[in-house]
Amino acid sequence: MNLIHRVPSLYVPILDNSKEILEGKLAFYNLVTCDHYRKGELIHSQIGKNTFTTEGMAKILNVMFGSTAKAASPVMYVGIFKGNVVPAVGDTAATKLGAAGTYQECQDADYTPATNKPVYTIVSTSTAGCTNAASKGDFTMAAAITVYGAFLSMGQAKTDTTGPLMCAKKFGTARATEIADVLSITYALTLTTS
Repeated sequence: MNLIHRVPSLYVPILDNSKEILEGKLAFYNLVTCDHYRKGELIHSQIGKNTFTTEGMAKILNVMFGSTAKAASPVMYVGIFKGNVVPAVGDTAATKLGAAGTYQECQDADYTPATNKPVYTIVSTSTAGCTNAASKGDFTMAAAITVYGAFLSMGQAKTDTTGPLMCAKKFGTARATEIADVLSITYALTLTTS
């Protein structure tokens, strides 16, 4: 649709390209599921939308469309945090992760496996989505703590702050854990044009 903008003694056509902008849109739609097990029994399950960070989106663009080399597999890790914070688009690994970060990333004293976060492993896909449902991020709690959320980052060690922090989710209901409870985290990522 063309609009006419009146300038004294002159008519200048202005193109309305909003339809083309919408048709060229590509977005991530992300769901995070947290299953909480106690003594082998599922006691709670919840699912919610995830927040992708600018740092994470920049990494994707630089690897996919730029000259940044993709690291050897695996490159993504699932983490959990005990800070009562709401993830935001501007969050970074340097400011939010690690023992001193505002997310208060869970450490060795909080859960096993020791040292490193669980790998985010997906099955190769020919669709617009991927998930780690076949190999969830499982955390066996070593302490009775409250876990407020989960995240994906490219830092393997629990204390890594170099990231990048790809995305994060504050649970709708925080999880009050007991020793030996298992939190099982599923990240489903979908690309969509609508």
